[in-house]
Amino acid sequence: MRLILLFSILFLFGSACQKRDIPTSTSCTWTPDPAYASHPQAAQYQGIIDQYVALGLPGISMYIQSPEGEWAGAGGMADIDAGVSFQPCTVSKVASITKMMVGTLTMLLAEDGIVDLEAPIDPWLPSAVLKKVANCKGATIRQLMSHTTGIYDIIADKSFYLSVLNDPDKHWEAIDLIEFAYDQDANFPLGSSCRYSNTNTLLLSMVLDRITGTPHQQLLQSRILSPLGMDDTYYYSHDVLPPQTAQGYFDLYNNGTIANVTNFNTGSGNGYGGMFSTVFDIATFIRALVVDQTLLKPESLTAMQQFIPEIDPEDPAPDLFLGAGMMKRYFNQPLDSDNYAFGHTGRDLAYSANCFYFPVHNTICCFIVNYGTNGKSALREVFYDFQAAVTDAVVK
Repeated sequence: MRLILLFSILFLFGSACQKRDIPTSTSCTWTPDPAYASHPQAAQYQGIIDQYVALGLPGISMYIQSPEGEWAGAGGMADIDAGVSFQPCTVSKVASITKMMVGTLTMLLAEDGIVDLEAPIDPWLPSAVLKKVANCKGATIRQLMSHTTGIYDIIADKSFYLSVLNDPDKHWEAIDLIEFAYDQDANFPLGSSCRYSNTNTLLLSMVLDRITGTPHQQLLQSRILSPLGMDDTYYYSHDVLPPQTAQGYFDLYNNGTIANVTNFNTGSGNGYGGMFSTVFDIATFIRALVVDQTLLKPESLTAMQQFIPEIDPEDPAPDLFLGAGMMKRYFNQPLDSDNYAFGHTGRDLAYSANCFYFPVHNTICCFIVNYGTNGKSALREVFYDFQAAVTDAVVK
């Protein structure tokens, strides 16, 4: 999820009393597979984690599966005040990786003939939404998935953040969230360009709920999480999070001191974010989706991987290409190289994650960091350096 944070607002309201919906973290028990130590890059990967924890990132877990074998490791703290270490078994928010799961669910429903990707979304939305959300009327399900609607991103709205900061762990309903897009200008004419917007997947979740008559969170559980054995994955705020859930942090006052902002809920559970998981579980998902290709039919996966460059003048990312619920990223590698990856990033106010497969290198790389990295802070650059170091190690 992309977040545009207004630090003047954060400074005024950041100390709002929290109800602590997500309590103090507890430890989880994890025993490394002895084979991890034999991975030829084991020391390098652990060294990268240790280096960037020392540079200020609170906690990191990472999983690698390459032709040389598997490796997992972690460093730092899941809960600084409680002194709880971050482990690969620690559950942490993976934010917009949720979008890739919702996109996959949509493709499964299309394979079943329940969803028509080319159908306009108009019949499935309240009239107020169609009237007040620019570009919503006439948009198709596929356009929502590929971010080609031009619909305003609610996460960019000032009043949304005021609402989050005044009631930090409110359990948001989709119909309340969509109101932040009312009467906002579209970014471009429908279907004429591509720009990432959380509102697209919010609307997609609303449409899926209406088409199927079943809450999308139940379908995610029955069609993806349970079949894949993703028992350590939770869709907050529909699911109760386990005790081993990491706290989330951010430099709230932009003064070099990180604050615990775990309970600032930015709309979790409404399609565009809210999944909490482990590196093992998100690796299981990306493996089934794009490596073993056991989740979708080949034509469905091909449809998800019809990538086009994102065009966002306010937040340019020249290495970002968007598909139907999936990203293609180069992570600062040359765009004419083969060093790209399929998957999705996850960014939220207090957490960050990556879940990607590098096809040329036949390598899965997943990591989770309990620090928010879309707001401007000194540690955001540290995170980007960490991401680059990991990518460089993967592509050698």
